[in-house]
Parts: sequence; C-alpha cells; structure tokens
Amino acid sequence: MTQAVANINEIQSALGKEWTDLRSYIREILDSEIGLLNRINEHLFLSSGKMLRPMLSLLVSRACGANNPSVSLVCAAASEMIHTATLLHDDVVDESMYRRGKITVNALFSPGASLLMGDFWLARAIKLIVSHKCDYRIISLFSQTIEDLSEGEMLQMQRADDCTTTFDDYTAIIYRKTASLFISSMCTVAVAEGASKEVEEGIRKFAHCLGISFQMRDDILDYSATIQDGKDVGSDLAERKITLPLLCAFENCPEKEGYIRSLMRDIDVTKGADQTRNTEIIKEVRQYVLDNNGVQSAKLRLNDYISTSVDSLSVLPDTPYRGYIASIAQILSM
Repeated sequence: MTQAVANINEIQSALGKEWTDLRSYIREILDSEIGLLNRINEHLFLSSGKMLRPMLSLLVSRACGANNPSVSLVCAAASEMIHTATLLHDDVVDESMYRRGKITVNALFSPGASLLMGDFWLARAIKLIVSHKCDYRIISLFSQTIEDLSEGEMLQMQRADDCTTTFDDYTAIIYRKTASLFISSMCTVAVAEGASKEVEEGIRKFAHCLGISFQMRDDILDYSATIQDGKDVGSDLAERKITLPLLCAFENCPEKEGYIRSLMRDIDVTKGADQTRNTEIIKEVRQYVLDNNGVQSAKLRLNDYISTSVDSLSVLPDTPYRGYIASIAQILSM
C-alpha cells in the first residue's frame, strides 16, 4: 500500500458531502417533541468526538464500491448512536463529571437524565435499522454488539472488585467493550455492500484488531499521558482496573505480582473516600509498572495488533479508501 498515512481532517475531506451530511442525518433521526430531550441532544452534538466508527463505516462503503450507500449511511449513523448511548450509560456508572474536556449529561443534568438519554439514543438506533428493513445479518451484528457492551462492562466491574484480572480477562473485556462496536460498524456495511466472504472476513479481522488497539492505547496513556493527550494519569488505577501495562509488568516481574494485586484491593473506590492512601497506592503501582518496562512491553503488543490490522486489509482493492482505513489504525501506533 503506497498511500501515506492520512490524518483525520484529510479523511473527512475525502468523504466530502457524505461526511458533512452525516451529523445532520443523526440530528434528524434524534429529533423529539420533548424539549428537554432536544436540549440534551444539542449538548451532545456540541461535545461529540471524532466519530471514528461512522467514519470507518463510510470508508468501507467506498472501498467496497458504494453500491448501497443509503443502507451504509444507516449503519454509520446507528454505530455512532449506539456508541453515544454507551458513553451516556458509562458516565453514570463511573460518576464522570467530564468527557473530552466537556461537562457530561450526568453532571449537567442528572444521572437519571444520562441513563434515559442513553436508552433514547439506543432505541432510535434500533428503530432506524428496523425501519430500513436491513438484512438480518446487520440486525444480528448490532444486537451482538449491544449484548457484548453490557457483558464487557459487567466483567470489568467484577474484575475491578476482586483485582484478579488476567491477560485473557483483559482481552475479553476490551473485545466486548471496544472491538465489538468497531466490528459491527464496519461489517454491517460490508454486508450492505454485498462484499464477498473473503472481504467481509478481512474487514472483521481489521476491526477486531483496531478495536483492541484503540483500547490498548488508551490504557497505556493511563501510565504515560501528557497534557496534550487529554487523559488524567492514574484514572484507571483509581478505579482498580488492571490493564495492559500492569499485566505486562506482572509478566516482567512476577515476584511482586501478589503484593501489587493486594495493594490494588486496598484502593477505596467509594464516593468521598479519603484520597491520601489511594494516591500513595496509585503512585507505587505506577512506579512498579514504569520500573519493570510495563509501558514499553504494552506498546510492543499494541503495535503488533496495528500491524495485523493493516495487513488484513489486503483483501480490499488498492484504492485511496483502503489507505484511509489503514491510516486510522496507523495513527494509533506508539
């Protein structure tokens, strides 16, 4: 593939009117007679992120020939709506006050409003898919993702409670919580476009590896973030989440694993807890990870997943759109 790595702005420009119309399309789908719903929606539209999942949906449509763009647009919109619904629910679970530097619905309105808005976005996504009489495989892919998202969150909560997370647990959690939605965002479009089984499998493998990479990168930043990254160092540790860098440190220095896990269990996650001891524990665990090359080892695993994801795109025709899809993975490398 000779295409240079493109940035997000270049990719958006390449998608042209189809991309600029997507936000308007989602706004139209979510319009309600209830004033409060529309007010909260406006807040969500103003604080939305890069919309990578629908971007990938539209790129897959182009890469597969754009034979059925109307259904591909439905899949793109549904993927963003499901993603936003999960964030609204996550903000309540995590008691989050800010997301992407913007105040959350949970904080600005109420936890109840955030939960109900999540339900509303999810319901409208399902209604959108059903109203367009999408192929049963598209419905099945999105249904599986909604199930995966719930199971992933519950497994993560269970492991944060007992601090017994293994590599297998970690992979299962991030597959369900992150990779599954990337898979449905891209594979539903492959189905809509009538892609061959070989192309569909290549896209699935790319989406799987991309989703894993996406979450691995975020978890690495919990130990090594800068101000520019927009993530507070130690936020995962404060929630007793054992993620990739710490698992890699356990692998590199197993003799202290039991001690570090016991320290993690001592973190008090109750609201209003005295943070003095928590801060000491987080500092010690983070230093253990840094001293035992946990971050470096995690970056190697991340980059392996990125390479695998890009290689899997060889089933697609060599077009600029294949290059743009690869670029989204390559941007994640560290």
